[in-house]
Amino acid sequence: MIKSILASLVVLAAIGVRAEDRLSAQQWSDDFAAALKSKNTNTTLQMVDFDKLDQKYIKACSDCADKTLMEKARKVYARGQYDEARALYDQVSKGSSYWLEAVEEKAWTFYRQNQMDASLGQTKTLLAPQFAGFVGSEAYFLQSLANLKACNYKEVFETNRLFKEKQKPRLAEIQTLSKTGMNDAMTKVMATTETFPMSFSEVGDAANHLPQLFYKDIEFQRQLMRYKLTEKALAILKAEGKSNSLQASFERTRDTSKAKMIARMKELAAQETTDNFKIVQKLNLVEVEAIQRLHADVEMDKNLFKKSDFNETNSDQLVFVDDGRPWIDELDKYQVRTKACPQNIRRKM
Repeated sequence: MIKSILASLVVLAAIGVRAEDRLSAQQWSDDFAAALKSKNTNTTLQMVDFDKLDQKYIKACSDCADKTLMEKARKVYARGQYDEARALYDQVSKGSSYWLEAVEEKAWTFYRQNQMDASLGQTKTLLAPQFAGFVGSEAYFLQSLANLKACNYKEVFETNRLFKEKQKPRLAEIQTLSKTGMNDAMTKVMATTETFPMSFSEVGDAANHLPQLFYKDIEFQRQLMRYKLTEKALAILKAEGKSNSLQASFERTRDTSKAKMIARMKELAAQETTDNFKIVQKLNLVEVEAIQRLHADVEMDKNLFKKSDFNETNSDQLVFVDDGRPWIDELDKYQVRTKACPQNIRRKM
């Protein structure tokens, strides 16, 4: 079920992407081999002009319309126009790589308007089994915070438990990646990516083990593209026994691009690790706050049953905690305190 849903998203993401807007590494390889055989020096030089390839492909986007919508929505959100922002988020295509971001940010618009039920409805989507591995830690924080504000303390603890269960391994992996820049998922992406600009279809399950939306990072894509093209060029040159000096030039470019790609992956992982650390702190504060409120509520319950908290009694009267089994002479003598969600609590989170 999960794989079928993800496959559907991949298909939707591919719709509307024109072939001329993307560079196929395999097609480039075939054209490079043909240029070498024809001994067309000008064509060969143009093909290895990576700066021009960057300008043509890496700055492009496969879902530009949705990217524009997100940028507009964020500007409107920043002005506090939450209804207008939400209308823009709603227009983001479900097949877009921005869709989960749109759902998360839409959930924040509801939260800002104190519509906790609607906000939680969005986070339930984000944390559904189909998407839980592809969203960041902030989705868990938002759900926990909204439940706290709604005084749904049980769900606060449940959300925090799920965070530890689902996200803890990934957080540790990203933290390690910030130091090494390489893991199995990174190796897989380097081996399987064949088109640029990259899209989710080239990433798949590897996204669970790498920084959020890393495949949309311009610098990472730029270096990976150079690495892939030089690898293919070297394979052709070596197979045909072409110029050693040309091979050496490509090897230098390949090694430089690989080093820069790994360095960029470290930066992305380090930034996410910093963000994750802040989220963990906030989640802990929410949990502590929930425990504090529960404790205060219990103490409040106890205190309310002191004689001084009810109407004054005389020597012929007694006050009891209601056990649900009233005596006949207790009828019409109840005093009730309804539970309400604490409001106007101010703590820095």
